[in-house]
Amino acid sequence: MSGKADYRDASRIEHMYAALCRVKELSTGIARVDFVEGNSSAELILYHLIILGEAANNVSDEFCEQHSEIDFRDMAGLRHKLVHDYANIDMSRIWQVLVDDVPIWYASIKPVFEALPRPVGMPPNLSDFD
Repeated sequence: MSGKADYRDASRIEHMYAALCRVKELSTGIARVDFVEGNSSAELILYHLIILGEAANNVSDEFCEQHSEIDFRDMAGLRHKLVHDYANIDMSRIWQVLVDDVPIWYASIKPVFEALPRPVGMPPNLSDFD
């Protein structure tokens, strides 16, 4: 990977991988009923799903085409639903995302993340927005 666009894609993949790791960590051992009724772990999981979707939404079209095994569109769509339709979040549906989608998303992101050069090159800070 080289150039600014590649750095940005790599940075987004790092953010996506970190968010998925955090979601997996936070959801381990949580009971469906506790999650659906809402608790601090559920709120943190929603936060990290938003990060995941925002990063997915900002990966370049070229990178998305090169990595069609990753469902960037669904991740971004979930983020849009959580952020823009926050009053109507169905926690039962989010539980299904945790059970059905997160393991698939993690399995598709992990090898791409592991293939990234180390270090990516620039710190993840405001220089992303140059």
